[in-house]
Amino acid sequence: MTAEKGAAELRFKCTECGDCCRRNGAYAFVYLNDPEIDDLAAYFGLSRRSFMRRYTFVDEFGWRQLRFEDFHCPFLDGDSNRCTVYEARPIQCQTFPFWRQFVQDGKWTAEVRGMCEGIGEGEQWSVEYVTSKMAQMEAWEDE
Repeated sequence: MTAEKGAAELRFKCTECGDCCRRNGAYAFVYLNDPEIDDLAAYFGLSRRSFMRRYTFVDEFGWRQLRFEDFHCPFLDGDSNRCTVYEARPIQCQTFPFWRQFVQDGKWTAEVRGMCEGIGEGEQWSVEYVTSKMAQMEAWEDE
């Protein structure tokens, strides 16, 4: 998919519903790399090891993930639907929903439309912005 093709249809406005921070079918994960673990540990004033024991696990493929208990991210405030670590949130969270698997032929996929009520609403995002967010996520994946 090239971001240029049909980018005018990529409207998105965060409604602060918190659904992206909750289990949604197979989507129930936030992967963490080493710098993100360090940032989050520092945010909480914890050692790296303490942070990992308290909040993460290693999946069957060897990836470090946040542990979703009660079917939501441990950093989601359930009352306000707000992220409690917004300033230190992982790249995966910063770039949602602008991930390549959620955009096909310049349009949002049915999968992401079903996950996020803000898809198709609000601001029309520029080709440059969409491309930069996709590249940011892909750079993380390459680390």
